[in-house]
Amino acid sequence: MSVFADYAPWYDLLYRDKDYAGEVDFVEARLRDHGIATGKLLDLGCGTGVHAIEFARRGWDVAGVDLSADMIASAKARAAEAGLDMPFQQGDACEAGAESDYDAVVSLFHVASYQNDRERLEALFRTAQAALKPGGVFLFDYWYGGAVLAQGVETRVKVIEQLPLRLTRIAQSEHDEQKATVRVKYTLFCEDTERSTIRRVDEIHRMRYWFPFEVEASLRNSGFEPAGSYAWLSGAAPNTKDWAAYSIARKAAQP
Repeated sequence: MSVFADYAPWYDLLYRDKDYAGEVDFVEARLRDHGIATGKLLDLGCGTGVHAIEFARRGWDVAGVDLSADMIASAKARAAEAGLDMPFQQGDACEAGAESDYDAVVSLFHVASYQNDRERLEALFRTAQAALKPGGVFLFDYWYGGAVLAQGVETRVKVIEQLPLRLTRIAQSEHDEQKATVRVKYTLFCEDTERSTIRRVDEIHRMRYWFPFEVEASLRNSGFEPAGSYAWLSGAAPNTKDWAAYSIARKAAQP
């Protein structure tokens, strides 16, 4: 079963408290820092399209790609509801498509950590590199290994209510230090209180944590010039308190 296959219909409810607009404000500012103020933007692993639509509302010409057909369907419906004509396409972010001549590529909400080995990570990077025009900028986030090792993993429970819906998610994690991965077993209890129904969904997400030196080496192998790695939503270096980090890279101006 594909990751997110059953999870997709409940995804937006689960992350309704995520500050997508604030994150896009931050990413836009970082792109401006690197000379990209507007233009064509590709969102690799766009999910249900919330980040992509926020970029479009700010004037970017945005396209999105995601592996999940259900996520893409949600993204298209959201864009239509917002009155936006946006090309969302189902596809593997690790396989270069027809996308080209983009000013910026982003890959957010830890898409890079769903790539569990260096080969897959570099395939993601090569997709971004192929889509960018010379001098274009790539920004992506991922789980930072220093924080994962310092904090360890634990079982977490999250309850979200938006009546008549109630969602309870149990996340049980197993750490494999030899492979630098965390196997997260999600169990979701999806309740409709009006209909008195409960649906259970189980999914396994295997996440790879990365260190900046690994990320930057793979960026160089994929035709990028690394431009820095930082703690998410910050200009500080990655640190043990924050699992999320991001890196920025530029496609070489000349082949």
